[in-house]
Amino acid sequence: MPRVILMPHGTWGKDAADWQGSAEEWREKMRQAVQEAQTEAKPADRYLLLTPEELVSMPVSGYRIKHILPTEGVAVIYGAPKSGKTFLVLDAAGAITEGREWFGYRTRQSPVVYIGLEGQGGLAQRWQAYSRIKAQARQAELRFVTAPWSILHSGDLGELADAVLAAGCEGGVTIVDTLNAASPGADENSSVDMGRIVSGAKELQRQVGGLVWLVHHSGKDTSLGLRGHSSLTGAVDAIIEVTRDESGDRREWRVERAKDGPESDPIPFALSVVELGEDEDGDAITSCVVEVREADPNERRKPKKPPGGNQKLALKAIEVALRGQVTTARGAHPTSAPASATKRL
Repeated sequence: MPRVILMPHGTWGKDAADWQGSAEEWREKMRQAVQEAQTEAKPADRYLLLTPEELVSMPVSGYRIKHILPTEGVAVIYGAPKSGKTFLVLDAAGAITEGREWFGYRTRQSPVVYIGLEGQGGLAQRWQAYSRIKAQARQAELRFVTAPWSILHSGDLGELADAVLAAGCEGGVTIVDTLNAASPGADENSSVDMGRIVSGAKELQRQVGGLVWLVHHSGKDTSLGLRGHSSLTGAVDAIIEVTRDESGDRREWRVERAKDGPESDPIPFALSVVELGEDEDGDAITSCVVEVREADPNERRKPKKPPGGNQKLALKAIEVALRGQVTTARGAHPTSAPASATKRL
């Protein structure tokens, strides 16, 4: 492929026809010009080969909430409807903005952008309740977006990133509540569509920096974890699960998966009702705030779920298969009593 080389200028002129030196000098000038052009065009080294000493001297990954959320990347919090996940996320957003501890975990203060795409009126009431009970001095560094927005649309990603940068909120935490509302028309069970969602989340993170935190739902079978294709599980840096028992009185959250940290035991919390005023009919307007609940040491804990989506599917298949079999107990047990293998899993 032909290349254009700029001639080195000198006292001899600006055109090859002006050259008055020898042919050898001409070839040397041309060689120098080619070398200079190649040096200028050489890109920066893309692959840097680190020594072990250089590797261990690299900065340690930071945190936004210690042992829970990293400073950078993509994270997910999920749970069934009415589990309290949005209240929990809003509470965490306030703690990060204010730099206060959250459930006893340290936080690193940063701005937070909360994209609330479901129930904007309810979101306003929830923040009003939080402000009355917990809010401190740094509320100005928490911003809300309630306009329709799609994680699949490059124009929406760019415009949101511009707004975040203009507000000085880059490098903080960007919360998307919920992933479903931010991906209209997408099939979460499709590997193609989930790939587009993950790509959109990572592109948003690339443009605004910091952490992108997705609020998501669990599937119909809550034991299988995140709703939708399992590629989401492998693509994120942290996963937090929120649960609520059948009575509705006990709520818990736990770190289900963290790339650079340990999982956590379930941490109980409660929702406390806050009265905000009265509506036009004289009825009370209420919302809730998150309260830390002390764990009961005598309470029997549920066994930990397997962390991987494939492991959960395998365990579920084993349980279904075992339920279809009855094994008569042996030894000292009554011969009429079936032995349940699933209880020992």
